[in-house]
Amino acid sequence: MRTLIILLVLAGLGLWWMRHENSTIARSFEKANRIAGEQKTQITMLKNQLRVAAGIADGNERAQVDLRDKLAAAEALAGRRSNTITRLLNENKALREWYDTALPDDVIRLHERPAFDTTADYLQWLSESGAVQTPGQSAPH
Repeated sequence: MRTLIILLVLAGLGLWWMRHENSTIARSFEKANRIAGEQKTQITMLKNQLRVAAGIADGNERAQVDLRDKLAAAEALAGRRSNTITRLLNENKALREWYDTALPDDVIRLHERPAFDTTADYLQWLSESGAVQTPGQSAPH
């Protein structure tokens, strides 16, 4: 009988120990599931961000290609215009003489201005600069 009681006590202790282990494992499993869910959410969010970034990169690449095409067209146009000007200067002596003459002082002054850091600096410079002379009047020195 004593052996039976000892076996029952051992069985009870074994059952209690198994129940304790089972609850510990269940808590660990719940924690692992919660972490896995959080990671799945984060992976989904990162995939969406990657998709958006890839879309932006594709748009930027298309814009760069478009800008390169426009630059090439502008360079070609500038080259054609330069060739046309050169051809016209070579063909027309009066145009060549006009092209070689110096600009009037007032026009040169209009093209000269300092570098500005802000728009306020530019506006101040504009308000301080003198008015353009009326044609036919001499500029003050």
